[in-house]
Amino acid sequence: MRIPVKYLIKRIIERIALLFVIVNFLFFLFNIVPILFHYNPADFYVPLTYKGISRSALIEAIDKQWGLNKPLYIQYIDYVKNMFTFHFGYSLSYGESITTLVMQAIPVDLIILVPSLILSMILAIGLAMISIAKEGSIVDVINTNAAIFTYFIPAFWVFAIALYILGFEMGVVPTNVAEAINGTHGIAYIAGLLKFASLPIILLTILSYGVRMVLTRSYGVEITKSHFVTYLKARGIPSRKILFKHVMRNSIIPALTRTGIDFAFILGGAVFVEDIFNFYGMGELIVQNAESFNVPVLQAAFFIINFYAVIVLLAVDLIYPFIDPRVRYE
Repeated sequence: MRIPVKYLIKRIIERIALLFVIVNFLFFLFNIVPILFHYNPADFYVPLTYKGISRSALIEAIDKQWGLNKPLYIQYIDYVKNMFTFHFGYSLSYGESITTLVMQAIPVDLIILVPSLILSMILAIGLAMISIAKEGSIVDVINTNAAIFTYFIPAFWVFAIALYILGFEMGVVPTNVAEAINGTHGIAYIAGLLKFASLPIILLTILSYGVRMVLTRSYGVEITKSHFVTYLKARGIPSRKILFKHVMRNSIIPALTRTGIDFAFILGGAVFVEDIFNFYGMGELIVQNAESFNVPVLQAAFFIINFYAVIVLLAVDLIYPFIDPRVRYE
């Protein structure tokens, strides 16, 4: 199956338009709203203290540097151009480029959240296939109820208790990323990072597989009662082959869709995970700068998160017909 060029161009134009709407919303939120309430937007670009320089002098300098003293339509043009070219400026609070700040936070989230998302999908499919094959049995009941139970587990509490016991009491895992990679290089650095990431990855996998497992099981059970499965059984095709070749292929579609959507919004980070395990990802970056109302970093982080989500959702949209043959490019 090939992706029609006309369809591809249409989808790309739609996603660019969506990004344009997002940028307009960010401009309204961070540049127009302060003006409506009689604030100078530059007030939110300057920390309370900076190298002994007076705040009024800093605000005046920021007004010129960011063009906030220019007419609003010129500010808007500059804002859109800077966003789409990833020129987010310099953060006085951190003393470095905002692009660097955001790019440093992204890999930390991806190292932990992407593997846990993939592993939870694999676990969900495997357990769902067992439940489908043994529908109505005690194995199915335990399996399904365990998956549903994960909805109600207080994840923050589980993470804190697990880190306390395995990290602080038993010393099995590092309690923070600095402890894991301190003074290491090369393979030792990677090994330390993996050792640190193992606990949050395992816990996130266990606590997040439930919704995908229930989706896959429900859809799979419905498929096993369909006419085409009855026809395959009547032809004498082995049940195992029907389950893995026909039922599984169709039953995992809703779970794959859910995983694709989750993957698109993964850069939002898991703030409670970052907080407990003391690592600096996008979630922690946003929370810290929201508390201090550091507008330049906030708007850059929001744009990057939305940009990433739009790109991933475009990819999901393009590959979905390969996953579900019933869907056609139109």
